[in-house]
Amino acid sequence: MNLVWHRADLRTHDNPALAAALQSGPAVGLVVLDPNILSRTSARRRAWFYRNVAALREAYARRGGNLLVRFGLPWEVLPRVVAELEVRRVFAVRNSTPYARFRDRKVEEALAGRVAWFHGQYVQEPGEIVKPGGGPYTVFTPYARRWWAAPEVTLYEAPERFPSVALPPGYALGSVPDEPSDVPLPPAGEEAALRALEAFVSERLPLYHQARDRLDGSGVSRLSCYFTLGVLSPRLAVQQAMRVGGEGARKWVGELAWRDFSGDLLHNFPLMAHSAFDPRWDALPWVDDAEIFGAWLEGRTGIPAVDAGMRELRATGFLSNRARMVVAQFAVKLALLPWQKCERAFRDLLLDGDNASNLQGWQWSGGLGVDAAPYFRVFNPVTQAQTHDPSGAWLRRWVPESWGRPEPYGRPVLDLEAARRRYLEVARRIGQASPQTRT
Repeated sequence: MNLVWHRADLRTHDNPALAAALQSGPAVGLVVLDPNILSRTSARRRAWFYRNVAALREAYARRGGNLLVRFGLPWEVLPRVVAELEVRRVFAVRNSTPYARFRDRKVEEALAGRVAWFHGQYVQEPGEIVKPGGGPYTVFTPYARRWWAAPEVTLYEAPERFPSVALPPGYALGSVPDEPSDVPLPPAGEEAALRALEAFVSERLPLYHQARDRLDGSGVSRLSCYFTLGVLSPRLAVQQAMRVGGEGARKWVGELAWRDFSGDLLHNFPLMAHSAFDPRWDALPWVDDAEIFGAWLEGRTGIPAVDAGMRELRATGFLSNRARMVVAQFAVKLALLPWQKCERAFRDLLLDGDNASNLQGWQWSGGLGVDAAPYFRVFNPVTQAQTHDPSGAWLRRWVPESWGRPEPYGRPVLDLEAARRRYLEVARRIGQASPQTRT
């Protein structure tokens, strides 16, 4: 018997680890509820994870398969399950965050020579796209050129049936927690994800390049929460989009290249999880002001675009990419709030809070070294709203006291122009020093 250890691949379609396990014999699935992850995240994200685990169990059951669920540290749980079921080999899709690499090394030590790793979390895996002379890219544009030129990957069909497996009498499959969420959740499971992909590709993808920057997110796919847990294969999504073709498809697939680039950066530069990618920017004079941080987090800064973004995020778990950049630039460049504190709080509110993508997004927005553009590009939240919410409908929905107007209202926590000058004054001195890169 083989064991498929599901992590960020809660699907049966295009799952190389599952396909390989079934090709070599009968298999059961396993999800480990890891306290090192679940105890450090928010209730909404745990609830979303649990619902997708439950959906994966249903997908297994419909095909005659069994998905086990166990709570504990993976390097303790897996050897126990392997011994109980006399498992020959463990199959898993590789993850590459710093904790995932630590966890997987521990599992390899506990199950020496019995774990087979496969690609599948990304379109092009971290560490696969390298410079002609070797080494990782640190700028997106040249990375993207090689990403687009990479060979197309092979996709795997979902199994029609699982071979029959005789579990020991009374062997418990384990229960999936049913934790309530503080926000409405999207439909869970790969079938819902595949339907959402089909709807986006047929209805909004052709105009994506024109509508993607709307602050209300009406032009985007809203598939990121499925990609983060691997409920939807990004490789399949690329294939489906490119079948449609056109500028919208190419622009959207480019966003999946950005996702891969984010994973590649964190894989090659793990210190960016807590330090500026370019160490010069650690010297910014951070202002750990609890009052301003609380106003930013709760959407009461007095700046309509910032408040609308944070209120929408708190109420829904979703925020458009343009709005993410606006609220992040406000926090880091204008308020000079410690970016690590903001990034973590922001990620806990996101249903799609992928570690690599969120870290890269915050470092990019904060001008901390992963953006090729000069440091002096500072978003003005007023002009951002004028440009990307010209009717004011998004502002009226989330900040009714603004009356849809983008100018500051009430008693703003910052004077935008003064804050911009403060940032540029200190950033100019830092930016004149020789650039550096974390290793």
